[in-house]
Amino acid sequence: GTMNNRNNKSAKILIIIPIIILLITASCLGLSSVLASSTNKGTVYTILMLIGLMNLVLAPFPCLIMSVLGTIFASKALKEDIKESRILLVIGIIEIIVFILGVILAAVLLLIGQGV
Repeated sequence: GTMNNRNNKSAKILIIIPIIILLITASCLGLSSVLASSTNKGTVYTILMLIGLMNLVLAPFPCLIMSVLGTIFASKALKEDIKESRILLVIGIIEIIVFILGVILAAVLLLIGQGV
């Protein structure tokens, strides 16, 4: 059964990447908000803020696609009776919801940005 493993492996990769991107985004925004309260913000703050905000705007759409693909692979793997893929399927569905909200948020931010 190398086929079954491929679906599960694909699901795992596609579902892990968006989580990593989310963590990077969250930590950049988190660190920049910590630095925001300090008086000497400096370049580190600016860089972290830019990465965080760029990820907020640019990441949701590709992440959403990866999550959807990952979820499809997970459901294929689930049919092949791979237990682990049930967890991946659940995570995938949660990701899809999160990133749909992210895409909406990004669209709103872009629209507000255009309006100013």
